[in-house]
Amino acid sequence: MAKKKRGILRREKIVVGGEEIEVDTFDAKVVLGSGEELESIEELLIEEEIEKSIQAALKEIETIATKYPGKEKDIRYCYQVGKVLQFVDNKGFTDRRGLIWRRMAFDLRPKLFTQKRNNPEESKRYPEFMYHLGKQSEKNVARVSFDQWYEILKFREIYKDKKLLERILTVCEEENLSGIGLRGRIKELRKKG
Repeated sequence: MAKKKRGILRREKIVVGGEEIEVDTFDAKVVLGSGEELESIEELLIEEEIEKSIQAALKEIETIATKYPGKEKDIRYCYQVGKVLQFVDNKGFTDRRGLIWRRMAFDLRPKLFTQKRNNPEESKRYPEFMYHLGKQSEKNVARVSFDQWYEILKFREIYKDKKLLERILTVCEEENLSGIGLRGRIKELRKKG
């Protein structure tokens, strides 16, 4: 049997009384007589737990957002939100991160992540960046700019290699690189090992 796509609560458009409205729906459904009732119920319970965790995280993020009015490219805001987003690891939802980011940054509170509502796939990028930034030390986060961190964290394995990360942060501080120049320098430093 093919493995089912795992989902979470999401927005869906339905027609009620001739008017189209958006509602929250769970992906998991219980179909009586399917032989998979217990698995479906378990999946619904997991989705409900994920939704509760998302709502709690969004409350925390809203509180953080009040302290950072120009938050979109504020590295301190992104770091603080990234710390909150670690709930996906703490609660065992790591394998559903993309779906959770979409739910938070597209369906529910896009303005907490970017100023515009991106398409569902793009909406996951910013929370993913914040999530990885939240894994860094506060001292390291303060060393370089938002744009530099955005480039660095495109190479996700870098933050696990402390020596390589230190060399990259030093290069950022000394050479003030960003964008394509920084990307090229990171690739060069990775080759050197």
